[in-house]
Amino acid sequence: MSERPLRAAVVGCGAVTERYHLPALLASPDVEVVACVDPSLERARSLAERVRAPLALDGHAGLAGSVDLALVAAPNAVHERIAVDLLSAGVHVLVEKPMARSAAECDRMIEAAAATGAVLSVGHAYRHYPVARFAHELFAAGALGAVRRVDVRQNAGGRWPAASTAVLTREAGGGVLLDIGVHTLDLLLWWLGDLRVVAYRDDAAGGVESECEAELELGGGAPVAVELSRTRNLRDTTIVKCERGVVEIGIYEPAVVRLAMVGGGTTLAGGVPDAEFERAPVQTLFARQLADVVAAVRHGAPPLVGGREGRRAVALVEECYALRRPLRRPWDYPEAYAAIGRTGP
Repeated sequence: MSERPLRAAVVGCGAVTERYHLPALLASPDVEVVACVDPSLERARSLAERVRAPLALDGHAGLAGSVDLALVAAPNAVHERIAVDLLSAGVHVLVEKPMARSAAECDRMIEAAAATGAVLSVGHAYRHYPVARFAHELFAAGALGAVRRVDVRQNAGGRWPAASTAVLTREAGGGVLLDIGVHTLDLLLWWLGDLRVVAYRDDAAGGVESECEAELELGGGAPVAVELSRTRNLRDTTIVKCERGVVEIGIYEPAVVRLAMVGGGTTLAGGVPDAEFERAPVQTLFARQLADVVAAVRHGAPPLVGGREGRRAVALVEECYALRRPLRRPWDYPEAYAAIGRTGP
């Protein structure tokens, strides 16, 4: 690949594309946006006019030969089909998380990339948070010894903008676990290694879940508890208890690292200095993610989150869903209704 700007298409012109991906693309000297694609041709044309892209399409079929790189930020249900088509045509792909709805869909995407040598990168932008990178380095160094227990409490309500309700439908493949939880699982895998699902509960009740609890286990046997909610404010941190200390990690809201060594009476707390990130947090994440993909295309190095890495988190979600049990709350039990003189809801 020459050093000319990569011709890029955005496939899926939703709110996250408009607010975060497009600004990163437009700010990069390595990329030129030449096409906007969306089932709503009106929306595709609107964004294309705004960024002066010559092509506005209602489908991705016409992109082969016209673009080098495609950002796939369409609904989950079509990630596989779009990515496979483009990768098979030799187009490099950055696909938004979750990579797909199942490990089988991920496998077909990986196979398509391998067949043509095209780069397949997955949009787990959370890895670019400064605190997330620090945590990865901390655990890789083994400074705190063996992990004994992990506890994650993550609120997932209302952070990201959306132009449609696609993520809340069954066609999305799942609810809060697949939408936001896949980021959490990806970070745990990146930080701590392989995970096994022991038990899983959620409130899907035939739809998609807004609350879930997962019990997992690290390769060494340490238990990992994960609780996610779209409806309640949770702690928003990950606490990792290790042989020689305890570290609490909040990658955003709060972005903090708290460290206490075993036997010590003092806790160290603070952030990870990063002037660029502090000026424009979310924009910096997407800019760094794009730069990582461009480097993979130009120089042949694997992206930070390639297809096999993206598949790991999706496979864990799939394992959770296979063990799904109802998430019971106190008000779900018959005795709760008996206490107020009723027999049921």
